[in-house]
Amino acid sequence: MFFSSTRIPKFIGSVLFVCAGFLTYGDSLLFEKIYLALLGFVAVLFIRDINIVSIIVISAAANLSSEILYPLVISEHFQLILKLLTYLAVCYTLYKVSEDSMRLPTVIVVGLCLTTECYWYLTSQEAPMIFWYVLLLTINLWVRHFLFARVFIMAKYFPTQYRSLNLDHTLYQLVFFYILLHQLVLVEYILRRVFDVSSTHIYYAAPYIFHGLTTYSALLVLIQGYILISKNWFKA
Repeated sequence: MFFSSTRIPKFIGSVLFVCAGFLTYGDSLLFEKIYLALLGFVAVLFIRDINIVSIIVISAAANLSSEILYPLVISEHFQLILKLLTYLAVCYTLYKVSEDSMRLPTVIVVGLCLTTECYWYLTSQEAPMIFWYVLLLTINLWVRHFLFARVFIMAKYFPTQYRSLNLDHTLYQLVFFYILLHQLVLVEYILRRVFDVSSTHIYYAAPYIFHGLTTYSALLVLIQGYILISKNWFKA
């Protein structure tokens, strides 16, 4: 028997979660909840592997932070302070992630955003919430940073259990596309609002691309977990 009777429900549960990712295309709020549930499910599933769990913690922290911050971003009471904190945070982040290849293009995009924010302020125009995308850029830069540094952090606190995984590099490269897409959304939005360029292609395509990237990342985590513990889970 290839699967033991106690492993079949776990395998089916994994497949169902991934399928749910594809079936919720177009409903980002529902998908975010499913994705966080998936990360929790996988963390419990592979609780004995500290390396998989640490990667899940990084991913979950990023998603939870955006979930928590978004209601504050759209609140009139917190928008101004959050805008200021966001630009301060992204400046500090860009200082810290000097090893990241996305640092320079992000510096350029953030500089464009700050210039545009000043233009809107000086011309007494109502400023759209482009700082939300700057905030998401900041979060993803930190995700890349911690994925890059994860092995060194684990070696310090778990010297007998840490190991480098292919998943570290794969997710590190995947987050590149998150950051790139956020940058493109910002540039397109500024061109549309400031220079009257009639383009919304990236803006409307972005949620579906993000959804696909996130579903793919969840699938990668599942596959890596099963590979690592297959000797314990599958019978010869």
